[in-house]
Amino acid sequence: MNRQICASCFVVDFEKKELLVIYNKKLGKWLQPGGHIEGEETPIETAMREVKEETGVDFKPIGNMFQNKVEPFAVESYNTRIGPMIDIQYIGFPTNKAIINNEDNNAKWLSLADISYTADIDNEIKEKFNFILDKYTEKIISSKKLDLMQYGRGKRNDFNSEIPS
Repeated sequence: MNRQICASCFVVDFEKKELLVIYNKKLGKWLQPGGHIEGEETPIETAMREVKEETGVDFKPIGNMFQNKVEPFAVESYNTRIGPMIDIQYIGFPTNKAIINNEDNNAKWLSLADISYTADIDNEIKEKFNFILDKYTEKIISSKKLDLMQYGRGKRNDFNSEIPS
């Protein structure tokens, strides 16, 4: 059996410490949204499409801050009930949080406390969520505040101001 190549994303609301999850009926558990790479898509394009299709949520991927690239957070190989697969996993933060259950998947936001007590979420997802919160929360919240300071005050055109002689 051929391995299926998939891409997914841990979409995290860093301020509320919530993770976007969907219920995968075939596997019988809660997972981060994602799916199979189609056609000429790149893995990040697949992750973005799948998250939008499955939940209605858009996200901004978190990349390598030094090289201005979007790189996977993890690449995992699994043997599942539905066959072997490789999942290329990303991290992102939502640009909208309104969930639309397009595929009857019970998409929802789970808090850190909820995830800790939910039985049908793999420990691996719980551990990755904790790791992501520990590693990225401060950087993401700081960068959002910087964006608001630089761009959130309305448009400013310094080129039209008078230059003192």
